[in-house]
Amino acid sequence: MNRSDRIRSHSFLTVTLALVGILTGGCVVDQKKEVAKYRKVLDGKNPPKFTYTSPEPLTLEAALLLANRNDEILASGGEDYLQALINKERAFSTFLPTISFAPTYSWVDKRGRSFTGAPVKQGVTDAPITGRYNVFNGFQDYYTYQAVGFTIEQRKAQLLDLQQTTLLNVAQTYYTILAAERSVKVLLNSTDVQNARVRDMEGRQRAGVARPLDVAQTEATAAATRVQLIQAQNNVRDGRIMLAFLVDAPVQDAPLADRLAVPNDLPSADESLRIAESTRQDIQAAEAAIEANRQNVNAAIGQYYPSVTLNVDYFLHKETFPTFSEWAGIVQLNVPIFTAGQIDANVRTAWSQLRQAWLNATHTRRLVSEQVRTAYENMKSSNLRVVELRIEVAAAQEAYRQARQTYTAGLATNLDVLTAQDQLLASQLSLANEEFNYKLFYLQLQRSIGRLPRPDSPLPPPGAPTSQPSPMEVETPRVVPPVR
Repeated sequence: MNRSDRIRSHSFLTVTLALVGILTGGCVVDQKKEVAKYRKVLDGKNPPKFTYTSPEPLTLEAALLLANRNDEILASGGEDYLQALINKERAFSTFLPTISFAPTYSWVDKRGRSFTGAPVKQGVTDAPITGRYNVFNGFQDYYTYQAVGFTIEQRKAQLLDLQQTTLLNVAQTYYTILAAERSVKVLLNSTDVQNARVRDMEGRQRAGVARPLDVAQTEATAAATRVQLIQAQNNVRDGRIMLAFLVDAPVQDAPLADRLAVPNDLPSADESLRIAESTRQDIQAAEAAIEANRQNVNAAIGQYYPSVTLNVDYFLHKETFPTFSEWAGIVQLNVPIFTAGQIDANVRTAWSQLRQAWLNATHTRRLVSEQVRTAYENMKSSNLRVVELRIEVAAAQEAYRQARQTYTAGLATNLDVLTAQDQLLASQLSLANEEFNYKLFYLQLQRSIGRLPRPDSPLPPPGAPTSQPSPMEVETPRVVPPVR
């Protein structure tokens, strides 16, 4: 082997080892860095760091942050966004040349002869480095790159829209539990009232002033109240199981505290709709999808144009004829003359997908309009019901006060007091449930305009008042002993 062959063999070995090292190192991917790309979208720049330990009190803010951090469906949507980012890098790579190391080994029968009559080697090896560059392909790469950019915007908007839905589900479950727990408290008091009413009616029957029918009706009413209590207790258990599932934390026994204060000044329905047009994430995703599909149409049309590619081979080691050549290049021109309708089908499909994207955007806008107006009307009606129920609670309080005074003066029966007491408890329950509903409708309105906030801290804002289920709380009425 002469000096030139030794140099070429040494270069061949060096490049081979370098390529193996590059390929081996390229397989290592920083998984945390990859995940951090979509966590930054979900968590913001400075996500709060906290851990929940049972049975600490669980604020609504902490529940929302736990769900935002732990929900697998939300993280899966983040992976869709990450894949769009990766696709953009892949699309950009089409503008760059590709270089590959493609050694070949071939062999022939020993009896083979070359055209010069010399014997042909049984086995020959070529070790070329192949470079390929796409000079022109009808701007398909350009439009594909543009389409992927809009797809990234679409995936990001879809991820934020999914986050809004997840946060709303957690908030709804949180307030459903609070309402059910309040119902349990009121129904426990009502059960005591009903039991006292049964004892009172049994005493009246023994005294000969009540019929057996009255006793039976009173017992039936007490049993119905106990059924409601059992159902409310089951609702609490089911709600806490669901909340633990949504936040992926042991919160089944965590005390819940309502600190949400609904602002007094809220935008009108028309103003809310205008806000939704610019902030609703699914509308933004639909608009980005239209632009992505428009670029895909241009890329499909680009298939009609000719394409030009440049291929260059540099041989580190060459044993095939002619052995003295070190490199070779070729320019390839491809003009689509007849493709059996494949390009035409691709263009038609791209146009159809663009029309679908436009229809989806139109439907999304109409759906958002319906959701915003429905949420606004629900909140408006709930606010009116709260006003009337507060009047009812005030009237029931006054009726209960007068019934007790009248009973003390000997002008009313114990049953009159129990009835007034039961009416007060029922009105308190209705008011408490409606106030929780009002807050839920407020959160639904915020979701419908795309502005349901992600908390910045697991703690409520400083100085935030603890909202009571009812602003007209009264002490639990004392059960008056039956008349003997």
